[in-house]
Amino acid sequence: MSLKTQRVRDPIHGLIVFGGAEDQANRDKVAWQLLNTPEMQRLRRIRQLGVSETTFPGATHTRFAHSLGVFHVARQLMHILHHALPPDERDSHRADVALFAALLHDVGHGPFSHAFEGVQEARGQSKDHEQWTSEIIVRSTGKGDLSIRSILDGKQPGLAQEVADLLRADHPANAYHAIVSSSFDADRLDYLRRDRFMTGTGAGAIDFNWLLDNLDLGSISIGTDADDEVETVKTFCLKRKAL
Repeated sequence: MSLKTQRVRDPIHGLIVFGGAEDQANRDKVAWQLLNTPEMQRLRRIRQLGVSETTFPGATHTRFAHSLGVFHVARQLMHILHHALPPDERDSHRADVALFAALLHDVGHGPFSHAFEGVQEARGQSKDHEQWTSEIIVRSTGKGDLSIRSILDGKQPGLAQEVADLLRADHPANAYHAIVSSSFDADRLDYLRRDRFMTGTGAGAIDFNWLLDNLDLGSISIGTDADDEVETVKTFCLKRKAL
């Protein structure tokens, strides 16, 4: 069953469309199903900036809105990535893993977001929101339960575990991973703009469209000469005009 085109109007990105172009329709169908799971809908009640609204009354935006924005930016980065990569290096499966990881990256946040982790640590609980996220994505469910895991594994067996593993990885393993976790990832590119807009602060502006237009792929080394092995991976880099 195809997905009827769905549109969400966002104060930062404008229209976020699901089910548009034919080549992404199947992926958008899965993303829309994920948005409607109880795990994702819970994020409508989790403030992005915890208790910051006591100082910035407009900062009532939620982790749900942020997650939508991250998914939207991740699709933009994916478009740039696929134009920069040679055709034989493009990988639709890795694209799926990265985009679903971008959408689900904050599903493990508790009440008051990062402040909740501090309370847990004081009570002897060492889990951070990344670990909670991973466990929520892969936990077993009953038959017919419309959970994150059942949706992802329904698209491809083992996909839920791959998404969870990407979100727990220490550093980007490839250019697709860089969309979710790097110095120029979809998460940062959403919250830098969203938090600034919703708090009303004037500092911290970035020229988003100019940066994207001057984005490229480059190879970097992870590690030092003292390490036994230095790994080279492709990731996003900025052209000189973006500096």
